[in-house]
Amino acid sequence: MYTNETFLDSKAVLSYGEDYMWCMFDALLRLPFAMFKYRDRYTIVADILKAIAKTNKGVRKTQIMQTANLNSDLINKYLDCLMLNKFILVDGYVYKLTRRGMEFVQNIDHEAMKLRYRT
Repeated sequence: MYTNETFLDSKAVLSYGEDYMWCMFDALLRLPFAMFKYRDRYTIVADILKAIAKTNKGVRKTQIMQTANLNSDLINKYLDCLMLNKFILVDGYVYKLTRRGMEFVQNIDHEAMKLRYRT
């Protein structure tokens, strides 16, 4: 996570003096633009599958909604899509990952590690 100290240098603090709000505004301008973009579909699917993968006994729709930070309309669309593509299955009110879904979650983690350590 980014902190204020990451983006503030001593020159910026000295140039603004006691005017803290302008100093913080300058810090916000230095934040990477990626922090303010919307999530893409791939990230939303990954969040849903990771929410389901937390337990072996399955997860209810409300828990998925809260963990993936989605509203009910979006969660219904994504869950339907994931069921049609056989990434998840429904057992009563509980959603569980299939083998294909587990492999996808493992690939997500592997690709994220590659991106993190790419030079």
